Amino acid sequence: MRLDPPDSYWKKDVALFLGKRLSLAIKMLYPAAIILPVAASSIPPQYAAAVVGLVAIMAGTFGAGESLTSDINDGILVRLALTPLSPYRIVAEILLVNAVLDFVQLLPALAGVYLLHPAPPAWVLAATVAVFATLLTANAIGVLLANFTSSPADVLLYATIVLFPLIYLSGFFRNQHPEGLLAALRQLVPFAYMNDALKEVFGLATAASPLAVILLPTLISALAAAAVCLTAPRLLSPRP
Repeated sequence: MRLDPPDSYWKKDVALFLGKRLSLAIKMLYPAAIILPVAASSIPPQYAAAVVGLVAIMAGTFGAGESLTSDINDGILVRLALTPLSPYRIVAEILLVNAVLDFVQLLPALAGVYLLHPAPPAWVLAATVAVFATLLTANAIGVLLANFTSSPADVLLYATIVLFPLIYLSGFFRNQHPEGLLAALRQLVPFAYMNDALKEVFGLATAASPLAVILLPTLISALAAAAVCLTAPRLLSPRP
């Protein structure tokens, strides 16, 4: 697929995503190659939901952080700071566009899950919104890490340190019924709502409601994205 040279930073990500047919096919197929065999198996619902959640989290966090770190090292972001565009707008576009591209990448796998596990429309909508909120939050984490890392390898290390506690709080594999402080902290993690929604899709009842799963992670992820946008001047500043 041939595209015109990008005239905005966010268009670079779109051009890279759509630019080569083979690369695009791999990007669209690999989440499905991981998720669909799990969805078609007899694995317990909580673990099937965890697999989908982990694919979404890793794709969003590592993709944004590694790409930005490479562009920082190449001096691309420093040159962007010389343009009349607001740095906050640039970072906001990076976050939103990368979250949308990650969501498009996951759509075939999600569609397959919904076909294999028919669920009430309210839970399908809730799961879809929660997955996007998770992707937005994961990309926000990746952009935040890019402020403090000097190489893509550092992104992988720091992302692991940040994500493991959040995944634990969300109850992907253990701690699925937290109490007290852990239960309160869980309500602040968008990943937890996605996990609850996916459990419902896979047939495991939870205490969550579709409305809460739609509204709360949307609000939390939007606040996280807005907070990360405040780091824009540092992100676009020269590195020593």
